[in-house]
Amino acid sequence: METDLASTLLHLTRLRLLKEYPAQIDACLDVLTDEDIWWRPHEQSNAAATLVVHLSGSNRYYLEQVIGGRDIGRDRAAEFAARGGSKAHVRETWLAARRAVEAVLDALQPSQLAQTTDATGKTMTWAQVLLHVTHHNAVHMGQIVWITKMLHPGALDELWRKSSRE
Repeated sequence: METDLASTLLHLTRLRLLKEYPAQIDACLDVLTDEDIWWRPHEQSNAAATLVVHLSGSNRYYLEQVIGGRDIGRDRAAEFAARGGSKAHVRETWLAARRAVEAVLDALQPSQLAQTTDATGKTMTWAQVLLHVTHHNAVHMGQIVWITKMLHPGALDELWRKSSRE
């Protein structure tokens, strides 16, 4: 992988995972109440809190375990099984995951992005892992924003523009 391309990918991954996406999710958590974070339109859908907890587990898995090589003992099923708890606890989980992701990204060098891993069950470059993580975050962040806008119309006007400029 070319160094300039790898450097750009690493920079954009850091920007998305440590600044832009967290700013939007944090803005949603600021608006949602302890009750709102567990609201679901029906039993087969996920609550905003479920999605935040899931992203926390997934981000730590892919960055800490797949790239970093540290077994985190992830319980993916538990991420989706939770049905209550305080917004403060959800925020703590989210912040701890961000710190863990930041530590891995800080240690990662552009020259490493062409390395491969089969830790996920299929062979991927570390660049592919980073792209998967950023896309996964974008999808679930969109769901969290949608839930917030459904419950609090007008509360997040211009959210994307504000968070991408900060």
